[in-house]
Amino acid sequence: MGTTTGTSRRRSRRGVRVAVAGLLLGSAMMAAPMGVSAQAASGAGPVIHNGATWLLRDSMTSGAANHTFVYGTTGDLPVMGDWDGNGTDTVGVVRQTPPTTSGGPTTYTWFLRNSNSGGSASITPFTFGTVRFVAVDQLGALPVVGDWDGNGTDTPGIVLYDPDPNGVIVWQLRNSDTAGPPDITFGYSRGRDMPVVGDWNGDGIDSPGVFRANQTWLLRNSNSAGNADLTFAYGSASLPELPVVGDWDGNGTDTPAVLRNHPATDVSGGYETWLFRNSNSAGNASGTVIYGSDAQRIEPPIEFVERLSFK
Repeated sequence: MGTTTGTSRRRSRRGVRVAVAGLLLGSAMMAAPMGVSAQAASGAGPVIHNGATWLLRDSMTSGAANHTFVYGTTGDLPVMGDWDGNGTDTVGVVRQTPPTTSGGPTTYTWFLRNSNSGGSASITPFTFGTVRFVAVDQLGALPVVGDWDGNGTDTPGIVLYDPDPNGVIVWQLRNSDTAGPPDITFGYSRGRDMPVVGDWNGDGIDSPGVFRANQTWLLRNSNSAGNADLTFAYGSASLPELPVVGDWDGNGTDTPAVLRNHPATDVSGGYETWLFRNSNSAGNASGTVIYGSDAQRIEPPIEFVERLSFK
């Protein structure tokens, strides 16, 4: 939770870059016919994280994974980003790390790799973010990834939920892949909205967004508190679906997709139907692809969507 941006200096846009809190919520609009062939090679491709196995497909088309490998361990949270600024998104995992001292906090440790393959972390693992819960076994701190300063590299963020179910969501963003305090902190959105991250306007900077129940996407073009710059409905009010973000057509802006199970009314399964849209607006899906199967089953409640995109 890459593609080229709207600026000449960069680069790739990861998709989802998504960390998602809460139970399954309905999301996607009417699809184009099943199996619509999809994007040119320059667009983002879909990613499945299942246990410790990664399955990457190079284009937004139906079919099998082009790359399959193991990275991390079961229980890690997956992220993808351009960690070294070379224009390619690669894998990372975020792991809960026990306290180093008695009574200390459980923290998130980031293990980032500069190639889409198994092996060791390419960047020295670092700690950023404190694990907390808003209810019994319900995470209240979720990792996100983005290029917050537009320098061509992706770096970590943490989304913090308030124990109050209607409280403000706090975003803590860091501009380097190292341990340390956040460089940017602000409140955006509320309650248990699902966070997503993307370059919504093609300016080369990633910024926050949320998916709210009953189809509503609220996207902001700056890393600051304030109102949404874009608000639109894309999703079903009744079907269980998952939100994912990517630059599906390679034009330098990130736009939504939703994942639907098969059959669509099931609340658990592989979420193998990807319905993507090439603009941040209400409307029908620009295309639909089938990727994945019930072999990569997801069971509710879903706090973090283990489906991403990469470029």
